[in-house]
Amino acid sequence: MAKPRQSRLRRAGLARAREAAGLTQEAFATRAGVEVSTVVRWESGCTTPLPGKRPQIARVLGVGLHDLERLLSPEVPQVQAQTQTQAVGWEGADDGRLAAIAGVREEIAKLTAEYEARPATGLVVPAVGLLGRVETLRECASGGSGDTQLPAIPAETFLDAAELSVSATSSAMSATGARLPAWSTSATASISSIPSMPSMASMPLSTLTPPRPAAPATTPIRWRRDLDVAEAEAALLVGRLLWDAAGRRDSSAAAEFFDRAARRAAQAGDSVLHVTVTLRAAFVGLYGGDPRAGVRRCVQAAVIAAPVSEALFALARLHAAEGHALLGNAAECDRALTTARGAMAAISPDDPSPGACPPRTYQRLAGAAYLALGRHTEARAALTEAAIRYEPGKTLAVVLGHLALACLGEGDTDAALRHVYTSVELAEAAQSVGALAVAFRAGREIVRSSDAAQPGTREVVDRLLAVLGG
Repeated sequence: MAKPRQSRLRRAGLARAREAAGLTQEAFATRAGVEVSTVVRWESGCTTPLPGKRPQIARVLGVGLHDLERLLSPEVPQVQAQTQTQAVGWEGADDGRLAAIAGVREEIAKLTAEYEARPATGLVVPAVGLLGRVETLRECASGGSGDTQLPAIPAETFLDAAELSVSATSSAMSATGARLPAWSTSATASISSIPSMPSMASMPLSTLTPPRPAAPATTPIRWRRDLDVAEAEAALLVGRLLWDAAGRRDSSAAAEFFDRAARRAAQAGDSVLHVTVTLRAAFVGLYGGDPRAGVRRCVQAAVIAAPVSEALFALARLHAAEGHALLGNAAECDRALTTARGAMAAISPDDPSPGACPPRTYQRLAGAAYLALGRHTEARAALTEAAIRYEPGKTLAVVLGHLALACLGEGDTDAALRHVYTSVELAEAAQSVGALAVAFRAGREIVRSSDAAQPGTREVVDRLLAVLGG
């Protein structure tokens, strides 16, 4: 039975309009051309759709732009609205602060969307610049009594991170004797062309060293909350970019930013964002060689999500199952999967993130866990179901790469060849080095376990070499 939860939808009207159109969050995201997590953030009031995206959203919902603007206005309970009105009168006029913060958050959302559409290390510099603007807003809004100014990161830090991304990936794929694809190095080249960044040196950036938590406000003033959310969003994006730029090998810089984002999300009382950040920090451990630390983070995320969202709780338990599988702990993995299934069955209509853990996500992560445990038959069944439900893109490329490994584990080389070839095609189209690495791993295992002279095997090897050499 689903546990009663306090609804955290600040745009319940938007959610109702979507439901009236007969759309799930997943279907709405597909038609609007965004990720499901983006729709979740829209409906929970964490972010606002960019102006250029709104005509498409209005068409999907079957409403006019004027009606859409009304739906995008957050619905504040009467008691809370009264409290906020009193707080504004005590603090002074907040319109200027709110407008400035909203502008920065729009830019953060735009840069995040650009990164999710086509990852590039060249986005590190503008992302850090946005984080610096948030710091400046905090100092201005608090009259200079906010976080102390910390030394800025020199440009060389970002250049080194970008170059590390290429060298790390190249090292992992050195067995082919080929180069990285051109699209994976173009961003680094564009960053390296920047001789200096004097404007960044003057920014009050709290970067690799996390800031001291600001003193909590005595009243729920909206601009303070929005500023905390903006800093959490910016720090999350910078952490993701640095993690990718480091080739997912050096996690220290990314971890600092994820920790900072988690603190600000917690201070803002945004549980959805807090869980998102904590899971992102867990990925550093799960996919960076420290699954035990990753599992600990997943447990933290589950604890945060438990009183708020069954969907987010299920997602945290799924990633914990993946970590237990990487550690070879089959019993704990199965227990986590069972808990995740129970939470998914208990997702209620007022869950703030009902689309965070759809069946395909369960099948994808359960399949990866089974694969790590060497349970190839179970992995193949789960990943086959997941592959049917994903649209072409980098996630499907990863699923097919894992499916190829599962088929190979069962001795079905022909099926493995088909899946890995498609995986390579999708990874190249998505320009995803991570997806390409999974496809490469599958191709390498195929070469090791079969005759490299066979036409199918030779074709896959040639395709990988062509992609890496392009």
